[in-house]
Amino acid sequence: MESITPSPEDERLAILLQALGNPMRLAILRYITHHPGCICNDLVVRFNRAQATVSQHLATLRRANVLVAERDGQATCYWVDPKQIVWLQHRLSDLGEPTTSR
Repeated sequence: MESITPSPEDERLAILLQALGNPMRLAILRYITHHPGCICNDLVVRFNRAQATVSQHLATLRRANVLVAERDGQATCYWVDPKQIVWLQHRLSDLGEPTTSR
C-alpha cells in the first residue's frame, strides 16, 4: 500500500482553512475586502468587540497570509491579499476534480 504524505500545498491550504474556519474572521475578511486600508479600530467599532480580540483575529489571518498589513504612523492598515484568495479558489476547485491515478 502506498504511503500518503500531505504536500506543502496541502499544509498551506489547511492553515488557511483553519484561519477562515471562524465566523468572526470570515466577517473581518469580508469587511476588509470591502474597506481596504482599514485599521483595527475600524473593526473594533464595527464588530463591537474588544481591541485585543480583533487583534488576535487579525494576527491569525496575517499568519495565514490572507491579509497584508502596512504601518501608517501609529496605525496598521489592512488589505486582503488577492493572490492568496485566487490560490485558495484554485485549490478548492482542485478538490472537486477527480484524479486519474490510483
